[in-house]
Amino acid sequence: MQNLRLGLLAIFFSCFAASAQKMTIENVQKFTTRSSGAIKEASDVKGYYFFYVSDKIDRKTNEYTLAIYDENFAKLKDIKFNDSKDVTVLESSFNGKDLIFLFYNRKERTFTYQVYGADGKNKYEYNHELSKRDKNYLESTYLNMNDEEQTFKGIYPVDGEGFISNIPSREDKDYTFQISYFGSDKRKEWSYIPTEGFKKFLGDYLGTVNGVVYLQVQKYKSLFDQNPDSYLVGLSLENGKQLFEKPTDLPKNKFYPASLSVANGGKVYLYGEYFNANDNVMKDKSLGFGFWEIDNTGTIKSEKYIGWEQGLGKYMNVSAKGKIEDFGFMFIHNIVQTADGNMFAIAEGYKKVASALGIASTLLSGGRGGASILKLKVTDMLIINFDKDFNVKGAKVYPKNSNGIELPSGFEAASVVLIGKYVKYYFGGFDYNYTQVTKDNSSFSVCYSDYVRGKDYKGGTFNSITYNNGKFTTDKINTKSDASVSE
Repeated sequence: MQNLRLGLLAIFFSCFAASAQKMTIENVQKFTTRSSGAIKEASDVKGYYFFYVSDKIDRKTNEYTLAIYDENFAKLKDIKFNDSKDVTVLESSFNGKDLIFLFYNRKERTFTYQVYGADGKNKYEYNHELSKRDKNYLESTYLNMNDEEQTFKGIYPVDGEGFISNIPSREDKDYTFQISYFGSDKRKEWSYIPTEGFKKFLGDYLGTVNGVVYLQVQKYKSLFDQNPDSYLVGLSLENGKQLFEKPTDLPKNKFYPASLSVANGGKVYLYGEYFNANDNVMKDKSLGFGFWEIDNTGTIKSEKYIGWEQGLGKYMNVSAKGKIEDFGFMFIHNIVQTADGNMFAIAEGYKKVASALGIASTLLSGGRGGASILKLKVTDMLIINFDKDFNVKGAKVYPKNSNGIELPSGFEAASVVLIGKYVKYYFGGFDYNYTQVTKDNSSFSVCYSDYVRGKDYKGGTFNSITYNNGKFTTDKINTKSDASVSE
């Protein structure tokens, strides 16, 4: 067994730490960076957690350890238990009070959601048994990760209350998705699975505000439908019942929400790209990006649309199709408003490039290959500065190492907007992790992963871009460990 040595710059943990600290965790057999993080109360770091395989009991059983530390890295508690070696930790999340871990047992075809308090006490366990059809579908989508860290991204925290899970699902012959809620302050569970009226559904979780769970849902009339309908759907956080469903295809244009943020005194805003009313999102290029202010019934209170060249053209070389030179197209993950009135959009780049694997597969199969001749290249980070009315004030690219994602056959004709959704929802291919904001909203840090292939170091890094007193600074730490297995 090996020790795990990490330089902690606070998240990995809190991006606001002034200096790196060293700590050692002993007897680590297998470690994954997705199973570690900061325990925060609002934006204050109160401690840290690590989950790892600590021993091999026999050829069928592993010992697992959940280690809880305080803010000074003093150990508070170790929680140990034995379970099947077929168990994998897919995800973890923290909602300000409690932790959740998603365990997958491939042999038993089960998902187990374990909820722990910040003190390490096991509070609730939620079990889901998968059908063979669901298992096969999940292994071709959600469980089919290609990135270095195997980063699954389907559990989202609801502050102090519970967690939202979003995974693909098969219901009879339909391809759909399942939104589930798991309570942490009290035992509560519900699921929402759309199946009526269409053959295929793609769902993107946007956020939860004032008891409403907001989703962007694309509905396909058939499996080969090239022009899906888009809807904004609201669910009750209390019981999962649908509160509203509003089309985002308007008479003047089509709007495709990608993220949700709260700004300007508690108002809820959706960000997305927009098209002409008669455009096909699968094939046509977007005209630019826009913002909708909405209420808790999904009603649009105000709209703002910004053309690509008009909005970003002053600050970078961007085409009318929305492609930024060398950066590609942008996917906005989050929007933050600071105390000085500035708004910042945190984005990441992606673009289509030729796939040697897809081309070879197509040639060898006589044009019947299962892989696309194109693949996706995820590029750099981008921060765009707006005023409170969403007028662009500036933009800057932060370079990082690119990574490739092989696409299934048929994606050659898909629009970059739709592909961006697939990268986030199906492939978990973006490097962005989260944004942390101080209590007084004076500062924030964007945290993301990267992979370095240098002479002195080859491995993962955890990076931060911090805004403070009107200026941006960057920092990073190496996350490669001495564990015998790291995934």
